[in-house]
Amino acid sequence: MQTQPALTCLIAVATLCVAGQAAAQTPSPAAGRVSYLSGTMYVQTNDNKTRILARDSAIYSGDVITTEKTTVARIEFGDGSSLALKPRSQVKIDGFAFDEAKPEKDSLLYSLVKGGLRAVTGLIGKRNREGYRASTVTATIGIRGTRFGMLLCDENSKDDPACLKALEEAKDRKAGEPALVFDVEEGSIEVKNEGGSKTFEVGQAGVVSNSKSAPQSLPENPGLDQSLPSSTAARPGPAGMGGSTGLGSDSDASCTVQ
Repeated sequence: MQTQPALTCLIAVATLCVAGQAAAQTPSPAAGRVSYLSGTMYVQTNDNKTRILARDSAIYSGDVITTEKTTVARIEFGDGSSLALKPRSQVKIDGFAFDEAKPEKDSLLYSLVKGGLRAVTGLIGKRNREGYRASTVTATIGIRGTRFGMLLCDENSKDDPACLKALEEAKDRKAGEPALVFDVEEGSIEVKNEGGSKTFEVGQAGVVSNSKSAPQSLPENPGLDQSLPSSTAARPGPAGMGGSTGLGSDSDASCTVQ
């Protein structure tokens, strides 16, 4: 027969086990959702699981999202920010936090691993600009409430017309390291790396040759408006996402990169 202290210990252990299982089963809040998808897109999660995404699929912090060779997609976040991904792109959602009552804790952090995207900032970009950051191996981009595009020029995209034109100005490229090409549709961005930092205003474009080379202006847009998917067409935003920009209607069966 078990003594009272032993029974108390067993009950305490059982309670901890049940609580631990409940915590493990409680999903973390979604950072956003897939609001448009034409083609195949998949995600690798924090626990190294891979799943195919569909329209309305939830996106979480830590997700690594990859588009196939003909895929165009849009991800919308809880503050109304959005990312329009071009084919053969990969982006990692490093972190997302949004609480209407605590703007000082806002953050949207993501890394472009390959390919390109066009971004529209939401409430985070207005309430806590320091909390928004787009990163690549070559440079990071901070914002002041804006729309901008970014494209990594590497072996996968070296034949992209925008890369071909921009790299004519990038004289100090390093083998194995992608150059970053970008443009600003609205507002302004600050591009910085080990080589320095530079602010680019609406209508301007630039290139960063490598992680130790300072950002430089381009005399004209190298064609990112044609290479990246548009994210400025008016579209009713879904409830709770607050967005009114995107790739077109959610009922569209296909999307043209324009």
